[in-house]
Amino acid sequence: MKRLPVVVFVIFLFFTSVGLTYATADQARQDYLFQFDSYRAKYTDFQVAKNEYAKFNTLTAQATALEKTKTMLAQRDLLLRAYLFLLNEKLNEDAGLNAATKQLYKTLISSEVTFLEGHAQLIPAIGSLEDAVHVSRELESHYRVLQVSIRQILIGLSLGQLSILSTLYDTTLRDAQALVVRYGNVFTNQKQETVNRWLLQITNKRTLYQQKLQEITSANAQLQTTNLQELDRQYAEVTKNIGEARQYLLEGASFLTELTNALKYID
Repeated sequence: MKRLPVVVFVIFLFFTSVGLTYATADQARQDYLFQFDSYRAKYTDFQVAKNEYAKFNTLTAQATALEKTKTMLAQRDLLLRAYLFLLNEKLNEDAGLNAATKQLYKTLISSEVTFLEGHAQLIPAIGSLEDAVHVSRELESHYRVLQVSIRQILIGLSLGQLSILSTLYDTTLRDAQALVVRYGNVFTNQKQETVNRWLLQITNKRTLYQQKLQEITSANAQLQTTNLQELDRQYAEVTKNIGEARQYLLEGASFLTELTNALKYID
């Protein structure tokens, strides 16, 4: 019986320069970490019992292996549920996603939790190691669907953070443009040309960000595969694009800072 991969808690991309702070869903995160530690211990017990049974092939070793297998399977369901609940808390905290998108992700979570709870109810009735293999495979066959849902939600949460940052970016850019319009008549021609050029570069960064955002959103909606390795590849590519989108905002924000400082003085 193989061990299912455990999803690693992802560190989301934050735009540190703007000084935003968020809650961290501490209780859900602590529960997930507790369930993770419990699963790791129970999986070790399962492996030991499995090896003992393979080595000695006694009734006692068989009974122990069956007990440890059932315990491990139950804990695996608890671990995955805890991670889904953590994602749900992250969605509750998120201020960047719209209500419809949040509800879509919450529906995905609810569906997966329902599956895991139904799967957990099969475990007490396991009466043999063959039964355990069958029950385990029911989760393993569903695992790709679960992983697609989890990764779509993780990407969605990152998009929510980017949405907050881009909104701040747009607000700052509008304020800078208004300032240029208001005081442009007192600038020298040279300074006005410089300001216009900088505004164009700042706007271009915003355009590049928007193009990358559309690419990420489209890829996330199409995140489907029959192969976990391919899913990992797709997810890594989207994560890379999220980093690039964030970098466009960082670079544009740096330009905005320069522009704002330059507007403080009349040459």
